[in-house]
Amino acid sequence: MKIRTALFGVALLASFVFFPCALWAADQEKSSSMQMMERAEMIVYGEPGKGGLIERLNSIEKELFGRELPGSISERHTAILNFLEIGTPEQPSMLFKLGVAEWLVGQTSQVRKGALTRVENLETELDGTMQYGRPLAMRVERLLASLVADPVTFQEVVLPTATVLRLQFLEELSPARTKKGDLVNLTLTNDLLVGKVLVAPKGSLIDTVVSDVKQPRSFGIPSEIRFDFRSLIPLGPQRPRVALGAAAKKATDEAQKGKDKGEGGIIGAAGASLGGALLLGPLGLPAGLLVRGNAVKIPQGTIMFLETSGDVRVSGYPVPDSLRIDPNATVRETISAQPNTGDKEIIELPAEQRVN
Repeated sequence: MKIRTALFGVALLASFVFFPCALWAADQEKSSSMQMMERAEMIVYGEPGKGGLIERLNSIEKELFGRELPGSISERHTAILNFLEIGTPEQPSMLFKLGVAEWLVGQTSQVRKGALTRVENLETELDGTMQYGRPLAMRVERLLASLVADPVTFQEVVLPTATVLRLQFLEELSPARTKKGDLVNLTLTNDLLVGKVLVAPKGSLIDTVVSDVKQPRSFGIPSEIRFDFRSLIPLGPQRPRVALGAAAKKATDEAQKGKDKGEGGIIGAAGASLGGALLLGPLGLPAGLLVRGNAVKIPQGTIMFLETSGDVRVSGYPVPDSLRIDPNATVRETISAQPNTGDKEIIELPAEQRVN
């Protein structure tokens, strides 16, 4: 038994340290062991832990795998984060699988919560009770086995530039309570699919930060809130950049002309109903949004539109035919796609077929 446990630890460490290390190095800034520890704890628990580094590392490994991993602290941290966020060539990450499980059960993602809470919610909804005492990785696999007959896999697709994303603010924002550096809960209102591949379920987050807040000043100078929209956080580890642009402005204009007002109005790239203004970066590219007014308040439920800022390959869930929902019954952000005829299983969109 001890030999089997040791072999498991070595295999896990090799799978999630040595293969994905190049991807991790390319996509993540160099961070300290404490920062990596806090990131892993935020993913699993929704908040950083307390105590010594080794104690916390042992605890989260037992939570995830039922045992401690071998190797140095750095190797163990890397293995945990790769397992949670990146996966291997054969297996998607745990967060990918968890997002698919939530989508299968409730057609939405709960990415704002810690993974442990998300698993407990799914177990309660499906079984009526939580599976205490089992490793979290095993609990996720058990949930998926009860939902789909085949293992959850991923497929690479090309998410085209200028794909419009319909988004919603989940909390009210105002200069009085908002400060620079605050994270903003801005989520997809519809599933995002490329052909038959689910890239990001409803509820997926846009990485958004408040870049500046100014209170009303003398001589009638109004208050301001500036946002920095960074990237879409889909099922896979890639982070497609997002921006305000022509396609997003067109979608905003069309929504304003119709009745697509959401619960709190619409805000957009060209002086929309809540005073949105486009901010340009050093190269003239859309870089953020400025909301200005004497008593600025962005109500909860406010709708806005962004767009992807470049073609990017992303990993998505190839939805089986038996699980596809009638498109006439559900509103979705679906991008039509034609399969690539090459050796790789990639979906590419010719320019004339792109749907904005």
